[in-house]
Amino acid sequence: MCDAIFTFGQRGSHFFQCPSHQDHTRLPQKLTTLLSSSQLQLVHHIALGFENSFLLTWRDASGQDRINSAGLPSELLDFLYARTPQGKPARSIPTLRCTLGPSNTSFFAQDGSACVWMNLPPLLIPALQSRIRDGKWTDRPRVVALGADADFVLITENHAAVWALDHYPTMAKLLEYSRLQDRGIRDVRGVVLHAYRYGAAVCMSRNGTLVFENLPLHELAGMQGMIEPVLQDTKALDWGMRDRGGRKEMKKKREEGEGVQKRPSVLQERAQMRREWSDHTQQFTAQAKGLKLSLSLSVSTGGFSRMLG
Repeated sequence: MCDAIFTFGQRGSHFFQCPSHQDHTRLPQKLTTLLSSSQLQLVHHIALGFENSFLLTWRDASGQDRINSAGLPSELLDFLYARTPQGKPARSIPTLRCTLGPSNTSFFAQDGSACVWMNLPPLLIPALQSRIRDGKWTDRPRVVALGADADFVLITENHAAVWALDHYPTMAKLLEYSRLQDRGIRDVRGVVLHAYRYGAAVCMSRNGTLVFENLPLHELAGMQGMIEPVLQDTKALDWGMRDRGGRKEMKKKREEGEGVQKRPSVLQERAQMRREWSDHTQQFTAQAKGLKLSLSLSVSTGGFSRMLG
């Protein structure tokens, strides 16, 4: 699954993004101004919330990662803008993710090393606490979605899943169906619940497929416009990773082969000299060429099998 952002705000706002496409509507004016700035080079993450509240993490033209926000709870702000004793940002801004519950009265946020939450649904809290030991995650959350009332979804890095979706029945059925498949819940790469509209949700799969339900009409067209870009960006990412993996493997094998040729043993050198002075020089040269061709074909076949697999 390619990097993608899907978030809904209380006043009919939304922001959708994948590497090749972006769609948004009714954004807070401050956020619109930031997104249109010539200094903005990359959007890491956006979370829309109650009224005009939002969180934006981004990278500027000089390569510095930044955080901007409005209307967020003070407890969340303390976490987002925390500093180290040396005065540097304590958060890993590119990996920072946040989900806001109804009216911003609940939230969950984490980066690569720390997390914070407040007023989470009663069933979600023990599910998180049971995965913490001695202050460290034993199974870190990779998806936390907060919906209307006390509805939520939790999926961990080890693909354990816990959810309460009384107001999102289609999403509940989809997750239950995914759990029963061969790959289980691991194919579900993301879930977003609309905290201000019952039944409205988006699910992102490993292969780039988007499944969504009950979106407002003014947001439905934007979501439909994301289907093909997300799918194509995911395919491009998948093929790029396989291609890089194949090239690395070929380079490794080639270097290993060259290393053997560059460090012959004394016996090998003597044997080589005898062969060069023998009547079978032509035969040996042909065999050597045949060996090189065989090795090349073997590597290429392995590369294709990785790409096709």
